[in-house]
Amino acid sequence: MSISGAKAIAIFAPKPEYPYEAKSRHVTGSGVAVLNVDTASGNVTDVSMGQSIGSPILDNATVSTFRRWRFQPGKCAPRVKVPITFTMSGASY
Repeated sequence: MSISGAKAIAIFAPKPEYPYEAKSRHVTGSGVAVLNVDTASGNVTDVSMGQSIGSPILDNATVSTFRRWRFQPGKCAPRVKVPITFTMSGASY
């Protein structure tokens, strides 16, 4: 499922916070999070980094935030890939 399609059926999709420790060190990067979704409930059951951002701090912030995402029950694919980029202005996907 594409990220635009996933965002369209997401009912709760907060952006990851840019951890102070990473921002103060000017750590940036891009990666891809893989969300496993219980299609019946819309709850995210597991998140892993399919492609690391290159920083454990940013990977952890991404995984912990995406675990909180929720989708419309019955409308989401069981696996969603979300590209994410951290720049000095924050996170975007």
